[in-house]
Amino acid sequence: MRKAPRSAALLSLMLAVLFVGQALPQAQPQPQPQQQRLVGKALYEKLQREGRRMMGGGGPGGFGGGPMWTPDGKATYAFENGTFKRTDLATGEKTPLFDDARILAAVNAMTGRQEVKLFFNRFQYLDEGRQIQFQAFNKVFLYDLASGKLAAYEPERTVTGVRGRAYGDVLSPDLKYRAFARNYNLYVKDLDGNETALTTNGTEDLRNGYPDWVYPEELGQYQAFWWSPDSKRIAFMQFDESPVAKYPIVHDTAPMSRYELQGYPVPGANNPIVRLFIADVASKKLVRLETGDDLDVYLYRGQWTADGKEFTYHRLNRLQNKVELFAADPASGRTRLFLTDTDPCYIDEQSDLVFLKDNKRFLWTSERSGWREIYLYDLATGRLLKQLTNAKLPVRSIQGVDEARGLVYFAGYGANGTESHLYRVKLDGTGLTKMTQEPGTHMASLSPTFDYYTDSFSSYDQPSKSTLLRADGTVVKVLSAGEVSKEFQALKLIKPEHFLFKSADGQYDLDGLLYFPAHFDPSDKYPLILSIYGGPGSKGVTNSYKMADGSQALAQLGFLVAVCDYRGVSGRGKAFQNLHYMKLGQVELEDHVAFVKALGQRPYVDTTRVGITGHSYGGYFTCLALLKAPETFQVGVAGAPVTDWRNYDSIYTERYMRRPQDNPEGYEKGSCLTYAKGLKGKLFIHHGTVDDNVHPTNTIQLVQALLKENKKFDLMMYPEQQHGIGFSRYPESRVEYFIENLKPVVK
Repeated sequence: MRKAPRSAALLSLMLAVLFVGQALPQAQPQPQPQQQRLVGKALYEKLQREGRRMMGGGGPGGFGGGPMWTPDGKATYAFENGTFKRTDLATGEKTPLFDDARILAAVNAMTGRQEVKLFFNRFQYLDEGRQIQFQAFNKVFLYDLASGKLAAYEPERTVTGVRGRAYGDVLSPDLKYRAFARNYNLYVKDLDGNETALTTNGTEDLRNGYPDWVYPEELGQYQAFWWSPDSKRIAFMQFDESPVAKYPIVHDTAPMSRYELQGYPVPGANNPIVRLFIADVASKKLVRLETGDDLDVYLYRGQWTADGKEFTYHRLNRLQNKVELFAADPASGRTRLFLTDTDPCYIDEQSDLVFLKDNKRFLWTSERSGWREIYLYDLATGRLLKQLTNAKLPVRSIQGVDEARGLVYFAGYGANGTESHLYRVKLDGTGLTKMTQEPGTHMASLSPTFDYYTDSFSSYDQPSKSTLLRADGTVVKVLSAGEVSKEFQALKLIKPEHFLFKSADGQYDLDGLLYFPAHFDPSDKYPLILSIYGGPGSKGVTNSYKMADGSQALAQLGFLVAVCDYRGVSGRGKAFQNLHYMKLGQVELEDHVAFVKALGQRPYVDTTRVGITGHSYGGYFTCLALLKAPETFQVGVAGAPVTDWRNYDSIYTERYMRRPQDNPEGYEKGSCLTYAKGLKGKLFIHHGTVDDNVHPTNTIQLVQALLKENKKFDLMMYPEQQHGIGFSRYPESRVEYFIENLKPVVK
């Protein structure tokens, strides 16, 4: 293994130069001590460390969670000074949310403790707001707000799954039982601790009510069982992992290595077999749903209808271009098909399915027209009643349905997908209204009764602010606003430039964003760094506040830092996303080369010093750029790269590439291994040794291919690190590598 270059003398000299400051003019009329203007590494570190604080808490364009609403929709609440306060939306008056003394007395009486102030700062409303649930002292408490009755139980041990998802017990809707998976079997317990096993055949290869790796990762299917609304039944998924090849995750930090085997289906190979069951809690009887004879399909997104009479699920074919929605009779397991949707390329699994409370209709979002739109269907017959939107925004997601007023609220994109807004439309398809007007990125939170909503907003020019509005769009008050402090203004940062450039085929206007160092001088020549994630449905450029984000900080080291979109990004419609179907890595690389060429027309951009960096798909793209377009990209830092799509998981890869046997040319042209002999620049690869998402085998295969071509490169492996690398050496070495090899301009 060849370590990354470390020239101590050169690096020390560069870091010393980075700390050189420029004097600001003295304030008038009274003379003030001369102040040093921060530049280079000092400014970079200050932004990394204090950017959010200097923005008055507004942050660099991100949004916090929405407000916490009371169930009646008349107030919000927050934990303040050791208690919960309720703020009336009509009057603004603050009052205690709970009778703290009453809660404390109940808990102390049950536990023998002597608490004198609230010992929890978060809770959950249950039973339509009549009860609350909170956790403390290794117990879960259920407190009835009207009667003061308190119940408690010891929760099951949580198990950590994919992406840190914690699995524990789930309360039944009637709050009498809790269900959980343990050792791959499904159990229920009453609040007194009496336990019943609903399954007994569970093993690591036969998982009842507990998901595998690939379904949560690629279908968002973290949940694997669902209580019926009447608390009498539980529907659950059974994952048969026995056909799936196992990948060894090796732990090498002890004298004797140990390994774990991970079920990981790769493109074209066997997937897990999923079966769906419904368990009767009282009798323990299991009913298997009739899901069809074809086992090479995806069954996911389980959901009970509003009245609980049927259990619904999605069935997606292996090619992922046809999805079918089925409803099952929980007593017999018989199913009926009530909707089919297709796409010429692939189905996006993020489609919304919303059952209306009348138990007769449902909403479905589909991209069948080339744009995600909202459709209203009859549940009994599956008949299309009305296409509610035809806005070609596209729709992002359904935010809520106010059935009393006949309104559907949804989030939608705008301006090439760089903007996000709140809209509403009537259930009869009329009255489409844009609820947010300012250009930028809006994230809305609707009150439970739809009388109010909050709008969290930022744009290129406006730091984050949050506003409370009535349902008709009138402003009640500004809840918070990120204010640019004088300290931040004194940094004299330059606002990133948003601009358009042409795609490589000349057919589309694409969005780009360019960051400048505060000491920018157009008469100088600056190296350029592209920050990339990439891939289908990703989005790099958004109209949100960018003055204190990571790219802005990196630019202060003397770089121009850029982000660009490409053919296939989200927010511009499904037909646009489909432009790189079967061609992962090809179209987006062409457009990034076109982007660098466009920037190269500017006299201050040095196209002989171009870097690129990214992680995961961005790591893949970084490697591909260095290998396939060495005349454009000279320096790359790649984290956890997929180096050949035959190594990655089946669901993600086949969705966009089909199986290797169906698309051999696409797999070959999209593989970094194909272009190993093309490396001319400086490539630094980083990977965690126990990465269970993008396995280290990807990096090992690329290393082998590069060595066969006698290429020089740099490599860093991180022991006991998964897909997210936690060591600070990773980001630090990335910056050092760019400084050493791109030689930024610092004055």
